[in-house]
Amino acid sequence: MLISSSRSPSPPTRTLCKYLASFFNCEYITRGKSGLEDILYGMDAETLLIVGQYHGNPASMTFFDSEGQQQLSIWMNVVFHDKPKKSSLKNSMPSIKGSGKLAGFLADLLPEGNNNSRCSIQVADDLMSFYCNGNNLFNLKIKGFKTTDD
Repeated sequence: MLISSSRSPSPPTRTLCKYLASFFNCEYITRGKSGLEDILYGMDAETLLIVGQYHGNPASMTFFDSEGQQQLSIWMNVVFHDKPKKSSLKNSMPSIKGSGKLAGFLADLLPEGNNNSRCSIQVADDLMSFYCNGNNLFNLKIKGFKTTDD
């Protein structure tokens, strides 16, 4: 997976991108003036995650496949609990736990995690909680989501 942001991201948006990249053990690239096609052309990953913002705060996550087709859009608010050190998050892919429509879509989009992983994502249709070593690092309060099927 490759993570990037909308153009000219605010500091909170860049922070969330860096935390997600560390959590998923993947690459974060700054977008600058690059278009979506430019990012897709140079990526080796199967999934691209673009973190968008609204009034300077992270507000959306959009997942694209390697062909540039939008697979899932999530609108959310971010709540940070502990400011983790990014190096402490480096790990294999986290496991996705939960039931519901959103959990199923994320399990299909993201590389398969290991149930023995020290990091996990608890997913409900209205909340995503990111845990590492039993500590709740941050939550995404889900306002809504849309898939290619909708």
